[in-house]
Amino acid sequence: MDDRTVDRIVEQVTYVRESVTLLAELRETVTLSTYRDDRRKRDIVEREFQTSIEACLDIGSMVLQANGETVPETNADVFRLLATKGILDESCGRRMAEAAGFRNVLAHQYGTDINDEDVFNFLQHDLDLFGTYLRQIRAHLDEET
Repeated sequence: MDDRTVDRIVEQVTYVRESVTLLAELRETVTLSTYRDDRRKRDIVEREFQTSIEACLDIGSMVLQANGETVPETNADVFRLLATKGILDESCGRRMAEAAGFRNVLAHQYGTDINDEDVFNFLQHDLDLFGTYLRQIRAHLDEET
């Protein structure tokens, strides 16, 4: 893997970690009721999730390319291929593929088309997914060097 790709992956990892930190702070201070009533918080949470998942997609695509793989056409398939290749375990690959679908909802819908309870539940229960993903990517990269 060339230095430019490594630098880009490090940049994306840093972004994801900072986003997860922000989301974890919000998670501690918001209830479902306050989440529904506070558009600014909803906007922050939705955007941070969307861009964090996109950064994970970028990382996955760069890892696949560095391994000589063709990057799949769909976001979910990027994560599925990472699992098929043993870069991610099956559970992480499946959960990240689901997160890619969640990202699509956030990117292409707005207002009442987004289910606030689903986003809130993701905030409350799925932040660990990002850490799991980054650890598995790191383990793969460490094996490659």
